[in-house]
Amino acid sequence: MKSMKHLKNKNLIIAITVYIVMTIYLINKNYILYKNIINPIFWGVMLACIIWEKKNNYIRFTTNKKYLKYMIIISCVHILVYFYLGFILGFSKNPYSHKLIDILKNVIIQIIPVISIEVIRSFIVIRNKKNKFVLVTITILFILVEINYATLFSYNSNMVGLFEYVCEAIFSLIACNMLYTYLSLKGSYALPLTYRLFKESINILLPIIPDVNWLIKDSVPIISSAIVYVLYKYKFTKCERDLRKKEETFFTKTKYFITIILAITLICFMLGFFKYEPIVILSNSMVPTFSRADVIIYKDLKENELYKIPDGSIIIYTIEGQNMVHRVVNVIEENGTVKYQTKGDSNNVVDRNLVDVNQIKGIYVFHVKYIGLPSVWLYEALNKK
Repeated sequence: MKSMKHLKNKNLIIAITVYIVMTIYLINKNYILYKNIINPIFWGVMLACIIWEKKNNYIRFTTNKKYLKYMIIISCVHILVYFYLGFILGFSKNPYSHKLIDILKNVIIQIIPVISIEVIRSFIVIRNKKNKFVLVTITILFILVEINYATLFSYNSNMVGLFEYVCEAIFSLIACNMLYTYLSLKGSYALPLTYRLFKESINILLPIIPDVNWLIKDSVPIISSAIVYVLYKYKFTKCERDLRKKEETFFTKTKYFITIILAITLICFMLGFFKYEPIVILSNSMVPTFSRADVIIYKDLKENELYKIPDGSIIIYTIEGQNMVHRVVNVIEENGTVKYQTKGDSNNVVDRNLVDVNQIKGIYVFHVKYIGLPSVWLYEALNKK
């Protein structure tokens, strides 16, 4: 029993403190080694130690299922609202690679530390519920753990960049970690881990992310953390008796609300009401960039942007009522007019006709493989008839 008390209060906090010092030292020496090897191994070992201690001392992390159910709903709504910003402000390409091996690598590097952090947080928090000093200490330590020191130190002589980074990263880390500690008090690691896994998985798996400035990036996690805190504080703590009667009604209404919003978004997207539109590829003229049955997403261009398309861009344009998706290989300017010469990546010769700016519908952003197969099959069936 004595060793158990020693572990839950002192050893973990010392280990995390040593980790923070080690992180600051190694980032300046060898950032790649730290990020890809040392960091995931450290948190993997820590997670294994907690699981071993939990098993051998019969420790239970209890989680109210209704709390977890509402956390899943809240996480879905958070992601939905965040990506709505993309439809308004635009999207940018996700810097993460989406090859299978790279996805697995990112999961190891990003997800394992998140799981370990929240399990350790819960391990300490639920055994020190009445010890405010420990709760504050562990929250501060995990804020320090999640700071990107490589980025922070890169702004040592750029005060404007440092200010933006502090506003974008540090403030949001403070708000989020305060929320995670509170959620651990209410439902062990399941609540904060569910919330975090939704966000981390979306950032790793999706090919695009909303293109927002640092102020919005800072505001979204702070505002969402405040909303989640208020919901749990009011709905699930103060109004628990009334919640039993309203639980099913609220869950059903929220489910319908999310479904309706997603359906409306999908319809508007397919009809071209947003800045980004989809188109199904019907040929293999752009192999290996993308292939038949892939769906590409392209961005509408403003009038002044139509005259400034750089060489090498992939554009969507119309010829005799048909959509074409080819790469710009030459920009021709004559007598104040601009025309583009195009070519399919797998074609041996350039296209016969030049493309006028009035024919251009947009510029390629990214593509999703194979999801256009039903449209291709339908197109071929109708053409055969």
